[in-house]
Amino acid sequence: MISVYLESVRDALYPRRSGVLTKRSKYIRIEPLRPYTKDEIRTLRLRLHLSVGLFAELLGVSTKTVEAWESGHNEPSGPALRLMNMIQRYPDVLTESHAVYVTR
Repeated sequence: MISVYLESVRDALYPRRSGVLTKRSKYIRIEPLRPYTKDEIRTLRLRLHLSVGLFAELLGVSTKTVEAWESGHNEPSGPALRLMNMIQRYPDVLTESHAVYVTR
């Protein structure tokens, strides 16, 4: 599924024009981060069939951090929030990128 979008992303990031890609050039627009509630985080994790520990490892944060998000004590931000936005929209990116795979 990722390969379907690869050409579009490549065209957006590397337009066939001369010059350097900057915010001023406005060739692409970065989607704003959508915040997640504690229930949405838990729902996403359960939809992926991941334990708190595996979800934390996937996002590169500690188990305590995910527990704090799901209890409502803290809110995710930055890279973890961007990853959750991407995973929510394209869950198969986890297996295609080999971030999640089954071992026997």
